[in-house]
Amino acid sequence: MISFNPKTLYQRFLEGHQGKLHFAAHSHHFWPDITREAQLAYWDDSAILSDEKWNKIFGEVIPQTQKYMAKILNLKDHEQIALAPNTHELSARLLSLFLGRSEIKILTTSSEFHSWRRQFLRLSELTQVKVHEVSTQDLLSNKTHFLAEVKNQLSKNYDLIFLSQVFFDSGLALTDEELADLIKEAPSRTLFVLDGYHGFGALPTSLAAVEGKIFYLGGGYKYAQAGEGVGFMVVPKGDWRPSYTGWFAEYGNLSRPPGTQVGYTQDAMAFMGATQDPSGFYRFNATWKLFNDLGLDVAQIHQYVRNLQLHFLAQLPKSFVENNQLSSLYHSSLTYHGHFLTFEAPDTDQAIKLQEKLKEAKVLIDRRGARLRFGFGLYQDKSDVEALCLCLEKLA
Repeated sequence: MISFNPKTLYQRFLEGHQGKLHFAAHSHHFWPDITREAQLAYWDDSAILSDEKWNKIFGEVIPQTQKYMAKILNLKDHEQIALAPNTHELSARLLSLFLGRSEIKILTTSSEFHSWRRQFLRLSELTQVKVHEVSTQDLLSNKTHFLAEVKNQLSKNYDLIFLSQVFFDSGLALTDEELADLIKEAPSRTLFVLDGYHGFGALPTSLAAVEGKIFYLGGGYKYAQAGEGVGFMVVPKGDWRPSYTGWFAEYGNLSRPPGTQVGYTQDAMAFMGATQDPSGFYRFNATWKLFNDLGLDVAQIHQYVRNLQLHFLAQLPKSFVENNQLSSLYHSSLTYHGHFLTFEAPDTDQAIKLQEKLKEAKVLIDRRGARLRFGFGLYQDKSDVEALCLCLEKLA
């Protein structure tokens, strides 16, 4: 139970969206006010330290970021978390482990985020790359069948398995137990990658049972509430030597004579790249220090958001759903679901028109094809939900 009004933490973003209802936390979550001070702190460190700021960033800022991430995910070893400007860079570095192979077999699903889906589609144009997608079409109606389909593929000797914790096009989620069961069934030689971006900071998540067995991707743009530039990947221990590499992967041993073998650290930094804007790490640390100081954890955030979602479903005008022939992509109990609720229109054109009507009414949501996504966060309360439903009733 949250004992204070969390909207007070987001005054600057709320002022910036005055007169609007922002229900797109899954696309761009508001940042707490404290992140502005963090941004300025990075600028001040740059002004005072110039080149020497990297000693502070690698010695203090990044370890603190890793520790907060490890706490959120219930991990013991924070040093096994690699950081980058975005998760696609980390994904590309992971894929570069397979360069030179005569054949690469990848197992994934039909509902992976654009960045990965685009990358897989491009790779599948190469003769040596074989990509198999498990359909998520019946994930809502028959999750057991979906999980059985994935399990059925696990024995087929894939090099890489990639699937989401929360599917971006619906909000449907796989539980820690379901994921652990799949990971247990996967061959030890297979790299198992979990896209946790829509779950990190939203759904209570424990990777304790699978620590050291999977790669887990996440970042700061959505529910971690830190904005751009904070991609991360949890990495199992190993002698990793990605072909796509930068100088961060050998930070601390830069005096190695030129011409010798390319060196890597013995932890997750082997997957890190090169010079980047580290201000996102400052913002991330400020956000999660604030939450820790307030005694606010992911479980409480999730309960608060779930209560908003249930209030929304209780108030949702049937006429809006029926008149627009919308299909819902969630279980009404929301027992284990992401922080956005998805409605599918009969076609993309109708979804576009609905989104535009909502925008004209000062309601901001987002859309993926024919699917409309309504997102919820700490910067909303029940009065915002009621205002949203009143607007939907008028539009219906």
